[in-house]
Amino acid sequence: MKKKCILALIAAAAFMSQGCGFTEGTDAVVTVVDATPTPEPTEAPEATATPTPEAEAAADSTAAADSTTQAAATEQTPSGINVQVQDATYYAVEGVNLRSDASADAEFVAGVLSGEALKCTGVCDNGWIRVDYNGQTCYASGDYVSTTPPVGAATADTAAAQ
Repeated sequence: MKKKCILALIAAAAFMSQGCGFTEGTDAVVTVVDATPTPEPTEAPEATATPTPEAEAAADSTAAADSTTQAAATEQTPSGINVQVQDATYYAVEGVNLRSDASADAEFVAGVLSGEALKCTGVCDNGWIRVDYNGQTCYASGDYVSTTPPVGAATADTAAAQ
């Protein structure tokens, strides 16, 4: 009986050893990586123009006038968004949240109802408008306001005038 057990173990080991072999070439994969050197940046020569005294004086006065005009017409929100100064009346197309800055993430200040007139003091580069609401500077999304008065407000004004 011992001989049969040993013979069975040797046969099992022979069968199992066949799966442990490595056949070269069938599963072997060689990956070749070509490394390219990073080019070194070179400085481009700067072209300099020789200014004339008349052109310099004219350019300085024009630049000063432009910067003064632009500074007077452009301001910034607390977060640094440019605002083009403008006096106009906007109307809430639907309920609008007024915010402390020109962003939906800014602090909520007040809410206005559809059709309410808002005194605009500027238009922001991101599409929001700056309004003066009860003596406080607020911002409303340009998606919810219009310069056209709502139909109901126009008829109410006409009826009040008669």
